[in-house]
Amino acid sequence: MQWEPVIGLASGAAPTATFPNCHLLKPVAAQVVWSDPQQNSPLAELCKAVQDEDWERNYEQGFTKINMRAEWSASEERMSTFRYLASSNAASRVLEIGSFCGAGALALAEVIPADGEVRSLELDSFVVDFGRRFQLKSLAGKKITTNVGPAMQALQSLAAEANGHRFKAFDCMQSYFDLLWSTPGLLSERAVVCVDMTLFKGQPPTRYVKFGFPHRWHSNSGQAEIDTLRAAVQARADLRSFEFGGMLVVTRTEAQP
Repeated sequence: MQWEPVIGLASGAAPTATFPNCHLLKPVAAQVVWSDPQQNSPLAELCKAVQDEDWERNYEQGFTKINMRAEWSASEERMSTFRYLASSNAASRVLEIGSFCGAGALALAEVIPADGEVRSLELDSFVVDFGRRFQLKSLAGKKITTNVGPAMQALQSLAAEANGHRFKAFDCMQSYFDLLWSTPGLLSERAVVCVDMTLFKGQPPTRYVKFGFPHRWHSNSGQAEIDTLRAAVQARADLRSFEFGGMLVVTRTEAQP
């Protein structure tokens, strides 16, 4: 059968009419293995690495100071909350106390201005180095500065160097709440302080689990301290607070711009 061109049809509508091609007439697409495109960000890689890491082994081998757990890293919900609070409050300087591997810090760094800063305080150098490998892959990673060591000493140093260039703190542990609000020059007038209200993150020592007696180990959940902090904040006329995402979010009652 002799081929005849189809009149009136554009090549785009009927490509084989203008340019006959055996590969188009007999498609071979079924033979091609298709893979969905992957777009892994440094933050996503960090979160996956934290979940895959054997933290109990790291503790047993002396790499970490305490027996850490992957659940300590900021969840996707927590990171989304951080991003929202940072964006809605136009934060440019953020202070994070207890950074673990820095997932929350990187999430914050991605939404603050190019000249912004995230200052993280973390006691354990192993987790800082662990997270830094992924932060360096991100363009926002350069905004993160981490102080390794006791948080109390670092906070005193930060207050001394503030000179009016103050923080809008976004994540802190309960024990540092009073220090943040009472230290002159540390927080901006429109500061937002988020306190993790999760119960104590501890777990039975390895020896209890290994010998089958985890139920014999008891620890303070921290519920009493959480209730005390919540009541203390509600009693202060100069502060207002609300809770969501497992955090107590506190601001000044009459924040000045």
